[in-house]
Amino acid sequence: MYRNYLFIALFISTQMANAQSGVIEFNRKENWINILTKMPFLSQEEKEREILTSSKWQNEYKGEPYIYTFSEKGSTYLVKETDDNHGFQWKRDNEVFIRDFEQSKTNDIRFLSGKKYLIEEDIPRIKWKMLNEMKEVAGYVCMKAETRDTVNNIVVHAWYTDKIQQNGGPEGYGGLPGMILGLDFNNDDVLIYATKVDLKSEAIDLPVPKKMKGKKISYTTFNSLKKKFIRQSIEGKRNPYWNIRY
Repeated sequence: MYRNYLFIALFISTQMANAQSGVIEFNRKENWINILTKMPFLSQEEKEREILTSSKWQNEYKGEPYIYTFSEKGSTYLVKETDDNHGFQWKRDNEVFIRDFEQSKTNDIRFLSGKKYLIEEDIPRIKWKMLNEMKEVAGYVCMKAETRDTVNNIVVHAWYTDKIQQNGGPEGYGGLPGMILGLDFNNDDVLIYATKVDLKSEAIDLPVPKKMKGKKISYTTFNSLKKKFIRQSIEGKRNPYWNIRY
């Protein structure tokens, strides 16, 4: 009996070590009540009214499916094609995050205020703080790390596993000693968690959109424009995240 368990454990470890590529399905869900009630221009009465009027459709909203495909050469993260968009596809511009690991470059499609941008530059370096917490995500024991998003001015927590030897993840996040299987933006404002992991021992092709077009821009400029939009929206007593990606 012990030998059987040992063989299974060794087999699983070997499969993980030999994995060169894979496909991970993620669910991305915004908690709009959380986001709305954190707007500084709302009174307590307005926040309570938002909770009452928005609870039903927030509970019905199941999030959006995304696909993260990776190999030794690179990765892609994009929305999964589906007939069921929960009534929210009208506001979602389909952003794409592509990483070329061999050249250490991005090839991202980003949207801001209805304008489409193409960002080709070095992969951004993220400063992580390791935390002493663990939990299971999609069947993997994951460790917790923390960073700060200076554009949205929020804390981001990541859950990563060292059982998948690639330091990537969803939404362009990476740089940890293993694969990111979960992201938590600003205490549950946006949750992105893996729902299925399919590792491959052979190389696979990355699904890259045919039309990679947009105004070329740097992340420094893009982030500056986004911060300005957020600031102006809040000054105008508008929720900026109805129009831009959180």
